[in-house]
Amino acid sequence: MERKPDSEQELQVARYLSAAYVAYAHGQGMDYTRKKYADSPVGNFWLEIAGLVIEGMAMGGEKAFPVQPKGPIQ
Repeated sequence: MERKPDSEQELQVARYLSAAYVAYAHGQGMDYTRKKYADSPVGNFWLEIAGLVIEGMAMGGEKAFPVQPKGPIQ
C-alpha cells in the first residue's frame, strides 16, 4: 500500500533525505543527485523518515522545513 505524504513539506524533506543518501552511497555531489532524481517518486521509507525528522526537529524547537543550501554542499 502506497503512503501519501501528509504535506508538501514532508514530501520535500523526504526528497532531500533520499538524495543525500544516494549522493553519499554513490560518491556524487548532493546538487547533482538532487537534480537528477528530482522527478523520481519517493518511497514509503523516506516519507516515514521525513515525518520522524520533522517531528523530532519540532520537538527540539528547530526549523522543521528544508532550507536551500547557499552554495555547493560538496
